[in-house]
Amino acid sequence: MTNYPKMATIKVGDELPAMHKRAEEAELFLYSAASFNPHRIHYDRAYATYEGHEDIVVHGPLQGSWLTQFITDWAGPNARLLSVQWQNRASAFVAEELYFSGSVISVDQVNGSVELEIYERKEDGSVLMPAKATVKLEQS
Repeated sequence: MTNYPKMATIKVGDELPAMHKRAEEAELFLYSAASFNPHRIHYDRAYATYEGHEDIVVHGPLQGSWLTQFITDWAGPNARLLSVQWQNRASAFVAEELYFSGSVISVDQVNGSVELEIYERKEDGSVLMPAKATVKLEQS
């Protein structure tokens, strides 16, 4: 994306372009290794189902990383992510289609920042992760 939002034109209700992710088994295995997370629910299907999960579980912090990617891809290289908070309310599983969407819920022209409301959803529309973020955007 090269048409990044600017404070001069941003308004409450503006929608962020949707982003879609799909975690594959190799990615989850590698994320487990990189994050020093040996819990088998993130890479061993038989163990994950033994523990009562539908399938291999996508790491919550990986979803948080995708959330920040969603925000910063929209905001652009000259913006600053001032704060982000989210709640993992339900599990995501390997090979599920996951969708990130969001909108501007407030604009602070004095400080040059916007507040965003963001959701990660499954294909059926159920919310996995509600989030809020504050981003300082370019002025013009």
